[in-house]
Amino acid sequence: MIKKVITLFTVATMLFSCGSGEESLNDYNDGFNRASLLQNIADNIILPSYNNLNQKLEALEVSTNNFTNFANQNNLEQLRLDWLNAYLSWQNVEMFDIGMAEEIDFRRKMNAYPCNVTRISLNISSEDYDLNSSNHYSAQGFPTLDYLLNGFTDPIQVYNGPESSKHLNYLNNLVQDMLTNTNNIINEWNSNREPFINSTENTATSSLNKLTNDFIFYYEKGFRANKIGIPAGVFSGSPLPQNIEAYYHNLNNNTSKILALEALTAIKKFFSGIYFDNTSEGNSLKNYLNHLNALEDGDTLSNVIITTFNSAETAINDLDDNLMNQINNNNYQLLVTYDKVQAAVPLLKIDMIGSLNIDVDYIDADGD
Repeated sequence: MIKKVITLFTVATMLFSCGSGEESLNDYNDGFNRASLLQNIADNIILPSYNNLNQKLEALEVSTNNFTNFANQNNLEQLRLDWLNAYLSWQNVEMFDIGMAEEIDFRRKMNAYPCNVTRISLNISSEDYDLNSSNHYSAQGFPTLDYLLNGFTDPIQVYNGPESSKHLNYLNNLVQDMLTNTNNIINEWNSNREPFINSTENTATSSLNKLTNDFIFYYEKGFRANKIGIPAGVFSGSPLPQNIEAYYHNLNNNTSKILALEALTAIKKFFSGIYFDNTSEGNSLKNYLNHLNALEDGDTLSNVIITTFNSAETAINDLDDNLMNQINNNNYQLLVTYDKVQAAVPLLKIDMIGSLNIDVDYIDADGD
């Protein structure tokens, strides 16, 4: 997992030393209402997305308890359904790796895939593990629940067998940890909403700068690389179908494609400032770029970015419903889809961020 590192803002520091004082960095003002953008993102996208995830996890908790009490096929199917609904909800949250979410490594705790089956089995058998340790990130969260619910040949036998209590305890502990962490992050957002909205300056640690960097990082790594590029073999030289999201459930379903499309929808809504519930649209990165009259090839940069997102969405929709079948039967089409997704990276990471006068605060190893 590539770690984000804060840059030194070399150019800004040079400007500061040349005599314009704090104004060049902290009192940056281009006439755009950054606070309005941040308020829209916080109130109408981030918090509703987290609250929805919390509701879905609460439903998952109920079905986990029911399955613990009666490990039968009906309860297993309900548990699987609630897991998938929560996983879909997660796609709207994963990009917001800021504040407490970043501090506790929430993204990796919730969705580090592929999961580590050896580590999971050891944790279950020993009942000795620390879910806050990075050694256990690949043995928790949605991918591990995928294995526990969909990875056994006969799960009902496992959860009624001699080791049933250990398996059920682990299942419950994972769900409880996911719910606890989500609640804690929601509480932090509610407590720090005003400081977040009022952090309108143009610095490495200001809200919009961090949020924009997190959005681009997620698009490039969490979406482009993890969901498409790595399974297609872009970085390894050979396809890795076992590395798709929701691998075990996808063996008999089209889960990975559904999750990818949900994630892209969330990406498009965030960029355009569309409310989580789709009822309206507020200030956004799109509006900011339009305010700055940012252009690309004779069109507005925002339109070019949205068109590129739509092209990527069309390419994903045209794939086989089962991405593993796509990889095994015609991986070339997945590579073409990767290129469609990749086309937005330089637009976001170079053109958009340059127009906004924001520095990239992370380092990657695979270029743009």
